[in-house]
Amino acid sequence: MSNPAPLRASNTLSTTVRPAACLAALLALAAGPLRAEPTAEPAATSATPAISVAAATPSMPATPTAAAPSAKSAWSGTVGLGPMVFPKYTGGNGMRTWLVPLISASYGDTAYIEPLRAGAYLWGSDDRKMALGLAVEPRFGFQARDGARLAGMATRRNSLEVGPAFDWDLGVVAIDLSLFTDLTNSSRGLSQRLYVYREFLKDGRWKLNGFVGADRLGSRTANYFFGVAADEATAARPAYRPGASTNATLGLDGAYKLSRDYSLVFGLQAARLNGGIARSPIVATRQANLGWLGLAWNL
Repeated sequence: MSNPAPLRASNTLSTTVRPAACLAALLALAAGPLRAEPTAEPAATSATPAISVAAATPSMPATPTAAAPSAKSAWSGTVGLGPMVFPKYTGGNGMRTWLVPLISASYGDTAYIEPLRAGAYLWGSDDRKMALGLAVEPRFGFQARDGARLAGMATRRNSLEVGPAFDWDLGVVAIDLSLFTDLTNSSRGLSQRLYVYREFLKDGRWKLNGFVGADRLGSRTANYFFGVAADEATAARPAYRPGASTNATLGLDGAYKLSRDYSLVFGLQAARLNGGIARSPIVATRQANLGWLGLAWNL
């Protein structure tokens, strides 16, 4: 999977004005859990998810304007902590649980941070309908111990993908198009993401957003995370290069305000592996799901 992330219709993985803050949150997730709580793994094939496929779900942050936000009211959103459940690797049956920071916050119209995405805006239209900026999302790899189908394979390192992102608020829905390259030289490949967001509910207590999207992995990226090299081939696992493929994703995220200071935050995402990726000998299931639930402080 590519990065688990909340929706960005009201901010999902957003990057704050200080890019370091965003990267810190993403690196914390890519580096490892605050406390691992592995769940039982099915007897057959196991997997360690690359929360990379569509990775995370971004919510669509409000489109920025040129004016800088005031210091007193710049930050909005929630900052919390909770368990996230996701595949051991994208395409594997095994699941794992990590205790992770759950941040869904924005700095005025300048930047945003979400569970699996962060971004900063460089330009915004006067009518606040369109914006152009930079976004970053994690894509998770695997180790040989993460699943039976991975035995004897070399480690696929986690990566951070970064690139330009264009947001367009059409009223009924909001669209995000991102073009990414591997910042960490793991796959050294490219990917593209297209998300369509919609805000379903927002009142004094509830906030609920949904999205559908596509995650296009370039040939280098797909071959790195889902391919089998010649020296990794076995009788049951032939050498394989999936080539460029497009995965589908959908999800929702939201919050329930418990009090003036605290909210319950949650999110669910599902990705469907397609094309050459789905036919890879290391893929045990085409479905990759993740979810999170936590307690957050209202900014």
